[in-house]
Amino acid sequence: MPTSFIRFTAKQSVKIVQRKFEKLRRKIPLISRLRIYTAMVKIRKAMKTPGLPITYPVQWDSSKQRKAFFATKGTFIRGYTGPSMIPTRRTDAYLKAWKVIKLQGDVDGYAVGNPLSHASFIGGGPRSFKGTTQSRIHRGRWPLFSVTWRKVIEKLPKAVRDGLRIEAIREGMKTKP
Repeated sequence: MPTSFIRFTAKQSVKIVQRKFEKLRRKIPLISRLRIYTAMVKIRKAMKTPGLPITYPVQWDSSKQRKAFFATKGTFIRGYTGPSMIPTRRTDAYLKAWKVIKLQGDVDGYAVGNPLSHASFIGGGPRSFKGTTQSRIHRGRWPLFSVTWRKVIEKLPKAVRDGLRIEAIREGMKTKP
């Protein structure tokens, strides 16, 4: 990706320009965090889009999965013996579980994710850039996390530059894209 710069035109004294650049420098982390947070919210919103209805015949991941489902009436997951683990009606638990969290400690920023153990089977995993962990049952019906992430994050550098440009204009600087 080509590097782009923000160009400034200074028609004031050097001290005034230095002060304005110093103010702008101090605002860079705030502007960046705000744009990162906005990007995470966009990802969360896209991932909360309900999937399309299931298609028949069901595209099982394996014949072993299909046999286990019918042999145990859907209770085959991790030895569970209660009511069916695979719901016949949507509970929206997957949609409601998407969160944006502020990172703590040495890292300053935000993360987006779904803590449910079965989330990667519905939306694919965060490390699925080369492949996918999304179940065949859900493929093509639910948004894929890696694709959604990539689409939003690709626009992030431009959003940060635009935020810096707006702040520079507020400081009375003239900028060119």
